[in-house]
Amino acid sequence: MKINKKSFLALILSLMSVVPFSGCQNTTGNNESKTTTEPATIEAKNTNIKVGRSIVNLALAKQITTAAEAKAKEIKVPMYITIDDADANLISINRMAGTILASEKISQGKAYTAVALKMPTSKLTSLAQPGSSLYGIQNNSNIIIFGGGFPLLLNGEIIGSIGVSGGSVEQDMQVAQAGLKKYKEIAEGLKSNSVITQSEASKNITGTKITDYGINVELARKMAIAVEKKSAEIGVPMWFSAVDKGGNLILEQRMEEALLASREISLNKAYTAATLKLPTDEVSKLSQPGAPLFGVQSVSRMITFGGGYPLSYNGKVIGGVGVSGGSVEQDMQVAQAAMDVYNAELKK
Repeated sequence: MKINKKSFLALILSLMSVVPFSGCQNTTGNNESKTTTEPATIEAKNTNIKVGRSIVNLALAKQITTAAEAKAKEIKVPMYITIDDADANLISINRMAGTILASEKISQGKAYTAVALKMPTSKLTSLAQPGSSLYGIQNNSNIIIFGGGFPLLLNGEIIGSIGVSGGSVEQDMQVAQAGLKKYKEIAEGLKSNSVITQSEASKNITGTKITDYGINVELARKMAIAVEKKSAEIGVPMWFSAVDKGGNLILEQRMEEALLASREISLNKAYTAATLKLPTDEVSKLSQPGAPLFGVQSVSRMITFGGGYPLSYNGKVIGGVGVSGGSVEQDMQVAQAAMDVYNAELKK
């Protein structure tokens, strides 16, 4: 039987008029459509920390780091302290003055391992022995099989991790556990469906220092706060990195929703600025065909566009900072906010 298209369409429309579509049905008994209630925002008391959707935010990472650092100072062993999110992506890494540089990668590896294998790294020590169930896992990149890394749990779900390195295994675990304890205090009572919002600094930082050897982590944090505020002002989340004069990491942190690809760019902008002793936008001009630095862009870690600035003190370059996450102009604008803090510190 041949069906007339117009008749078929009329039949469908008539059925729709008597059978309400469940997705649009009004069950309130009035002319107002039913609204969906957003999950409540859960905020820890006296902080800007918010946890939810299986993610640790930057404000929480700062609090965990501060507690771990306090323990490291107490036992007089400087440490690298890394905080990752639930997908093992870096949120922040802080280096205390005097920390063994080799500990940077170990700290990051511990945080990664704790998330990736969903267990404290100390448990892997026995599991990775010959004849045990995970023997050979230490041959995988980033996997660390000794103590100092712990997952962060919320309502039974892993939402991030902490990794610490710089001392003996026992000291690393002691410092990491101090951070873990702080996390548990904050997370108690929080719900996993809370809404994440961009964190802002709520604590004044003291003890900032500039020497011929570089800036300390306290000053790097103060500069990072300026980066956060400027990024929030222009509505573009960013990565921020600070390095010493040798290009070694002092501090690195990620704002919520910042592009993951921007991590290496931010770090390498800081590295380029410190090692070439030039702002990276100047390197851009000098690396054009026929210019003095043409070809430098092919050298490992060199960045030839704006967003990185050297830090100078007493006529010498002592480090660098880098910002990435937006356009070149936005990166430079946000990085300049960090430089304003640094320049103000120089005048003290």
